[in-house]
Amino acid sequence: MASAGMRGDLLMPRGGNGLSLALTADALWARTESDSTGELAGSDSDVTRLRLGLEGSWQVALSGGGQVTPKLELGLRHDGGDAETGSGIELGAGVSWSSPSTGIRLDLSGRTLVSHDDDDLEDRGFSADLSFDPDAETGRGPSFSLRQELGGRSEGGLDALFAAGSLSDRMEGGDEESRWSLEGAWGFPAFSGRYTGSPHAGMGISGDTRDYSVGWRLTPESGSAADLSFGVKATRRESVDTAPEHVFGFEASLRW
Repeated sequence: MASAGMRGDLLMPRGGNGLSLALTADALWARTESDSTGELAGSDSDVTRLRLGLEGSWQVALSGGGQVTPKLELGLRHDGGDAETGSGIELGAGVSWSSPSTGIRLDLSGRTLVSHDDDDLEDRGFSADLSFDPDAETGRGPSFSLRQELGGRSEGGLDALFAAGSLSDRMEGGDEESRWSLEGAWGFPAFSGRYTGSPHAGMGISGDTRDYSVGWRLTPESGSAADLSFGVKATRRESVDTAPEHVFGFEASLRW
């Protein structure tokens, strides 16, 4: 297997406001061979994938200190070889608004598969994200987020188009049910103020499924500690047709 990719800024705004434009592209080639066995026949196949994306946004500063940023994304993908084949075009759009003085941020986004060689392939997604964080730079104090999603991925044409997996996984429009999630947290100084500890709790609703979670995150303050973060989370999932599930996980990252 061999792959290569690139991302470059075509336009950059001056002073933080104005038009920005970026180009993303990658290519992949893979070849597999296997000998025949008593139960399986031998195989010899090649797979290729080409992807190209264009991301554009326009940041506008508001008089009250906040900003509005409309976004538009266009993605193209071509699959060839002995597996899934065909070409598709996806379009994504969105707008974000933030008010640092109040700590409120609103993000709206949507994406749709505009065209594909396979007429049966449909995919679309929409989302709205509202968050409140009066001290977003440090993450200390109260914070709250509420998100609703409908359909498939909604982060934009490029994020969905460049996701791992085959396009056929999104056949017939995918899951159109609504999904809600909310989380509340409170950050406080930890380890002599070098870190911020944030206990948090959340809930998710999707059809007949309910998720309840509690956890704790530890993040470093900028310039005052090693760039080490850690988090633990416990989740209980309840569904009408199955017995409750319990999941416990942790995550740690270190940058240098």
